[in-house]
Amino acid sequence: MIAIGIMSGTSGDGADAAAIELDVPAKEVRVLATASAPFPKRVRDAVLALGEGGTADAREIARLHGLLGDEYAALAQGVATKLGRKPDVIAIHGQTIAHLPEEKVTFQIGDAARVAMRTGVPTVDDLRSADVAAGGQGAPLVPFGDVVLFARLAPVAVLNIGGIANLTLIPSGGGDVVAFDTGPGNMVIDAVSAMAGATHDMDGHGAARGMVDRVALDELMRDPYFARRAPKSTGRERFGAAFAKRLHDLVAKHGHTHDDALATATMLTARSIGEAMRREARVTMSRLLIAGGGARNPTLMRMLADTIAPVRLEPTDAHGVPAAYREAIAFAILGAYRLRGEPNTLPSATGAARPVSGGALHLP
Repeated sequence: MIAIGIMSGTSGDGADAAAIELDVPAKEVRVLATASAPFPKRVRDAVLALGEGGTADAREIARLHGLLGDEYAALAQGVATKLGRKPDVIAIHGQTIAHLPEEKVTFQIGDAARVAMRTGVPTVDDLRSADVAAGGQGAPLVPFGDVVLFARLAPVAVLNIGGIANLTLIPSGGGDVVAFDTGPGNMVIDAVSAMAGATHDMDGHGAARGMVDRVALDELMRDPYFARRAPKSTGRERFGAAFAKRLHDLVAKHGHTHDDALATATMLTARSIGEAMRREARVTMSRLLIAGGGARNPTLMRMLADTIAPVRLEPTDAHGVPAAYREAIAFAILGAYRLRGEPNTLPSATGAARPVSGGALHLP
């Protein structure tokens, strides 16, 4: 089976796509093609405003739903052209505009019916709702893909640093997988960068120049989310612009610079990941496979390596999974399993009562 997965995350800056070949159940996954596309500014601005808890009337949300569908369809068509053949299924995560696990609500938009009609390919979306209906948080879902991709390396830990950082701990011998969001990944770093007119801290240069404000860091680490045990998930509602402003204000209050705020935000990500890994790992992990945009930040990687030593960092690329496309690959796997009606969730990760075959299927 050929499946395309499309992921647009909490950064709201665009979407990533990956085409894979696999059987269901999968013993091997082959990556065939990848692509990325930035969102137009009006789409990005609308996505970020809603993700921060902003308000919009139904017409604005409906328009954004359609615009995102157009973006996903164009990206899927581009990947299919690279392949030179029509895939069997497309899976789109959609754009999260509300994730409220305490209230058992999660909401993603992006018109999958439009994708199906434009491409002529069955398209899966709304991948989280079935898990929520089964008593779970609807997140994290990527760990199901991690098990398919990396179980052969167990025991192993897999980390994705997108806007939010999420960790998958895969034991050997088929034991329960532990997976959860550790807290902010790039989200707070990017928001602090935006206070100086930048979209992000390019290659971690600002953080490298700065000094970590340990007093501010300790105070921020007292956020109750960090001490909560898995399963758990979070998003922009908790670690968005308001949290970043609090960090920046604390650092400034202590007489430090903007670069110091970047260093503190970067260490916040590294420390929260390290503490979560030590708290939740049930067996000793000798290596941490890393993916996502944060893997391209050398300062963050250095801080993380220092925090988790002697555990060694390895890019997922070393094991056949391009680090920038791990989530898109995972959603392609979920879509393939949904097309076959097979379970594609891990209750040990989401807290659901049972595995479900999540996703709504739209036929062309």
